[in-house]
Amino acid sequence: MAESVEVEFFLVPGFSLLALSCAVDALRAANLVLGHPAYRWRLSADSDDAEAGVASSSHIRLAAAPLSGPPGSAADVIAVVGGERSHGYDSPLLAAALGRAVGRGARIGSISDGAFPVAAAGLFDGYRSTIHWKCLDAYRERFPGLDIRTSIFEIDRNRFSCAGGTTSLDLMLTFVMEAHGTETAALVAENYVHDRIREAAQEQQVTAAIRMAGRNRHLAEAILIMERHLEDPLPVGRIAASVGLSVRQLTRLFRDHLRRPPGRFYLDLRIDRAASLLRQTGLSVSEIAVGCGFQSASHLGRHFKRRHGTTPGQWRVGP
Repeated sequence: MAESVEVEFFLVPGFSLLALSCAVDALRAANLVLGHPAYRWRLSADSDDAEAGVASSSHIRLAAAPLSGPPGSAADVIAVVGGERSHGYDSPLLAAALGRAVGRGARIGSISDGAFPVAAAGLFDGYRSTIHWKCLDAYRERFPGLDIRTSIFEIDRNRFSCAGGTTSLDLMLTFVMEAHGTETAALVAENYVHDRIREAAQEQQVTAAIRMAGRNRHLAEAILIMERHLEDPLPVGRIAASVGLSVRQLTRLFRDHLRRPPGRFYLDLRIDRAASLLRQTGLSVSEIAVGCGFQSASHLGRHFKRRHGTTPGQWRVGP
């Protein structure tokens, strides 16, 4: 009988409990279908976090072993499991452990926003990676040189990443399929009434432009131009001309389908990008304002309060 694959799930404080449970349970079900322990797993964390148990984003704490030489050194697969606050996580212990794992050829990757610490350790350099769609802007801003995709998961040689949530189930089912065949993976998937294992190429949440494509081609093209020019906003007249319409025609389209004129819709897109960056990066409000096409922090602040009912600083702190 082949030896078990040892999988280590490193928990970043605030990790997604759903993403972790989907990944772990897929391995449990695979063992059940195969009739032997093909997979073994353990939870680990930085020493300080492990002592008290690691709190998930839902405030449920899980016991984890301290990440140190012996436990981490034997793992065949290391998955860093993150959550919505993982962009600020920094663990020299984790970075060192991942470096050692690279040396022995382990498969290394991330689940949900665990991509931030993995990328910070340099382990996605030269590899495709993905992350939850809400964090894409922040991830691209921080790691502009990476090949970042919007797919639900990516497997690139001995690196992997997934968007979190139930996509970790699809990721693990794909690993099972690679190792044990399609039939075994299908039997595992049936445990979750999961009738189709989603492929890596499947996109996450579609952009506003794609959502509008079925309603009106001109509308979709205009929104796509806006999404590509959030930092350097274009005049509405130029956008209208680019899609072959007059300003009046474009305004009518936006009012008919989106209940607001194109200028307001464009402004809201930029505010929403700023809101995302406030929660997911350490950039100053002034830097974010400029990056989203506003003249200053106060300029952003006035529009931000109108849309979200609070200031950028209060939004960053959260509820």
